[in-house]
Amino acid sequence: RMDHILLETTGLADPAPLVSILWLDDQLESSIRLDSIITVIDAKNFRRQIDEHTNSSSFPEAFHQIAFADVVILNKIDLVKDNLEDLERQIHDVNALVTVVRSVRCQVDLNTIFDRQAYGVKNSSQLQELLEYSKSAPPNSRHDNSISTLCIYEQDPVCLTKVESWLEDLLWEKKSNMDIYRCKGILNIHDSNQLHTLQAVREVYEVVPAREWSETQSRMNKIVFIGIILKNDS
Repeated sequence: RMDHILLETTGLADPAPLVSILWLDDQLESSIRLDSIITVIDAKNFRRQIDEHTNSSSFPEAFHQIAFADVVILNKIDLVKDNLEDLERQIHDVNALVTVVRSVRCQVDLNTIFDRQAYGVKNSSQLQELLEYSKSAPPNSRHDNSISTLCIYEQDPVCLTKVESWLEDLLWEKKSNMDIYRCKGILNIHDSNQLHTLQAVREVYEVVPAREWSETQSRMNKIVFIGIILKNDS
């Protein structure tokens, strides 16, 4: 029995088709479940790509891959004399929810990248922590075609049917000026004591009950979109 299967997809800029297949297999009670997406970033070359992007209307492939990632391994940090915190800030500008792991020669503790359960309902506590971080992170100031993060917060309970219809308009019908790569969220559903989690990769999404809300917990809806030309048209 294998503990993990690591699929290495060098050259595959868009992991969404593969993610969709594995995710659907998980929903069909397959013995294999999708755990997370890991991206390795060359710290030295990433700095060069950022500098080139400053004077360009396009964005580097690295940004595209960061947008889909749950974990980024920031490699070759020994070759970078600049501020590593600045590089991490640039990564979080693209994807506010990603976990950054620093490394030299890709030597990392496997416990930091395996069994993340990024697509499981059991990670609701971690997801809430990430959403709180994205709320406190400074807003992205770019207004070009860069990949960035949009956070939406709503105090009142929401109707599950209306949320699903809204998501399908955004993800399936493209009825907004949003090209969405990833979406994560915590939902307070009307007439339900269950905290619901939202996950989406491109057109594939799911909203599932994770656990009961605690009495001390603020029942706020929190949704994070990662994509291009994001506007709050809700």
